[in-house]
Amino acid sequence: MKASTMIVSALAAVASAAPATSTSTPKRSSVDLNAFNQFNFNSLDLQYFNAINAFDLQSFAQLSAFNNLDIGGFQALFSNDVFDINALLQLQQIALLSQLGGLGVFANFDLSAVQFAVVDLGLVSAIGGFDVSSLIDQSLVSQIQTVVQTTRITTVAV
Repeated sequence: MKASTMIVSALAAVASAAPATSTSTPKRSSVDLNAFNQFNFNSLDLQYFNAINAFDLQSFAQLSAFNNLDIGGFQALFSNDVFDINALLQLQQIALLSQLGGLGVFANFDLSAVQFAVVDLGLVSAIGGFDVSSLIDQSLVSQIQTVVQTTRITTVAV
């Protein structure tokens, strides 16, 4: 075993044994819930996805309030009545962020430098605006409305 390998191994052991700080992160900013339609989707189809997947939007809002995540780019997703490919991509980002936030992955991280944007589709960017709701059979709309109305959506508070 080389001396450099032994030194690196020893330092790694010391670093992993060091106690972690247990200070709780103070609330750094507030989220204007009205700007985000109280985190209720204006689109029935997106609200349906929220109902059947039970997204943890509370964790998402807390990432903004406690970890400085800039969620301004997601505002239109909640306030607009649009169900296109771009909206689905943003919804997937919210789902992933809220799951990771709920698990505490970002507990002591300042996320102010993280910038989220819709995936750049390059030369085929026009497909991002494709109206996905045009693919939904109109006979299903009443069932979708029933699911949305009967599912308890938790209120987000920060």
